[in-house]
Amino acid sequence: MRPTEDLRQEHESVLLMLAILGRIAERLEQGGAVEPAHFDQVVDFLRGFVDKCHHAKEEISLFPALEVAGVLHEGGPIGVMLGEHERGRGLVRQMAAAAPPDRAGFARAVREYAALLTQHIAKENNVLFPMAERVLSAGTEVRLEQEFADIEERVVGAGKHEQYHSLLHSLRDFYRA
Repeated sequence: MRPTEDLRQEHESVLLMLAILGRIAERLEQGGAVEPAHFDQVVDFLRGFVDKCHHAKEEISLFPALEVAGVLHEGGPIGVMLGEHERGRGLVRQMAAAAPPDRAGFARAVREYAALLTQHIAKENNVLFPMAERVLSAGTEVRLEQEFADIEERVVGAGKHEQYHSLLHSLRDFYRA
């Protein structure tokens, strides 16, 4: 599998979590109940799966490979993506700080994060990844896939990826997202 395809598949999981978060925000805004444990679980997913796994693959492996291939960092797509990763981290910190007593604050941070990540994913899927597929050599792609596997094992932890998917499906069913 091409490294960009691996990242696109992870985007599908992120988009599902954004739908779940939308349902949670909706409940909070309408005064409905949210399982207290779900606040920590979604923040853990955003920190562990989205940032520690997905964004790490991009920041540690893909973006440097793109720079070597001539894609601009400063003033280019890589700089934009990195800036959005940082903005997303700040919003996740806001969610963690707000949950659970500040229901409105949590919902606001969720809405902003979902808007950011939705457009971020569209840019990566439709602009950055096709660019990567044009400029990266087959050898570089093989190396990236090996690095991605190493990140999942060494940085995220053995079996953690599967645990995140299990959580995602459980929350999807609970919130009917």
